[in-house]
Amino acid sequence: MKKQTMFSWGVAGRMNGRNTMKKCVFYFIAYFVVCFGGLGSLYRLVSLLMGESAFAWMPHMFDYHEQHPMQYIGVVAVCYALVAALWTMCMKRQRRGVLRILEVVAVILVALVIACPLGGMLWHFHDMLAGFFPNFWLRKLLGGIVDGLMVGPLLVFYSFPYNLVGLIVGYFATTCLNSFFCRLEDKGK
Repeated sequence: MKKQTMFSWGVAGRMNGRNTMKKCVFYFIAYFVVCFGGLGSLYRLVSLLMGESAFAWMPHMFDYHEQHPMQYIGVVAVCYALVAALWTMCMKRQRRGVLRILEVVAVILVALVIACPLGGMLWHFHDMLAGFFPNFWLRKLLGGIVDGLMVGPLLVFYSFPYNLVGLIVGYFATTCLNSFFCRLEDKGK
């Protein structure tokens, strides 16, 4: 019988729950590190080159996302890592061509859709830390879900060129990591 290594999880039918969990956690950590490192570096680079914030702002809105950019990037990175890891675990085979492009872009967009309400909650949390602490603080915090869904996509859309470069880099990073994981899986069989 072949010895099991970190990357040889076996055929899907023979995988036990422990190895599946190890693999999922490994994928999650790898996707998170790449996303957080890439988006954080891109944020610093775009802000430096533009001489101003890489993030957009909305009128009558405090710019907590500018005061704490790495926290908001971290929310996106966690959501992306979760979606990308699950996608990698569930994917039976690699697609090619237009289907592959659409699949990877869908992973990134689903991650952003999940991150927007969480970012709204984080914005309301920063608002309460700044002194706007109501009696019904849980209602305010949960109200961030709706605000995040309404304002989040606009902030992402208006954060040009950060959004476009992030999407392109995210596409190539997701494709490369996924191809690497698939090669590891094939090698382990």
